[in-house]
Amino acid sequence: MRNTLLFLLLSGTALCSTQQFYGPNGLFSGRSSTSGNTTRYYDASGRLIGTGSRSGNTTRYYDARGSFMGSSSSSGATKRFYDKNGSYVGSASSSGANTRFYDKNGSFQGSASSSSSGTRYYDKNGSYRGSKQ
Repeated sequence: MRNTLLFLLLSGTALCSTQQFYGPNGLFSGRSSTSGNTTRYYDASGRLIGTGSRSGNTTRYYDARGSFMGSSSSSGATKRFYDKNGSYVGSASSSGANTRFYDKNGSFQGSASSSSSGTRYYDKNGSYRGSKQ
């Protein structure tokens, strides 16, 4: 479940045609590539790990085999995430360049801060967890 939520949160953040992800140690951990309404996600070795397909305010997420993993729905500055059974798993709330992530109980789980050089991710204790460029 934790990996699914992480995948959904990262997936919901891909805005450009190509993004690169780095872990807290600065090492490359994967990339995403967007074409039209579809984003493909790859691990550090270049293997496809999943896709996201957007239609209107809803994005559906699939694993590398094409199995449905979950979805997200956007409304204003809030994005809500759901697992493959349609159960609510968490949300992201944006304000300017900052995003805060919450679990299904509304407990704060971490944040993201965007700038012209990329996005930096932090856990709920404020520790740096990685970046997207």
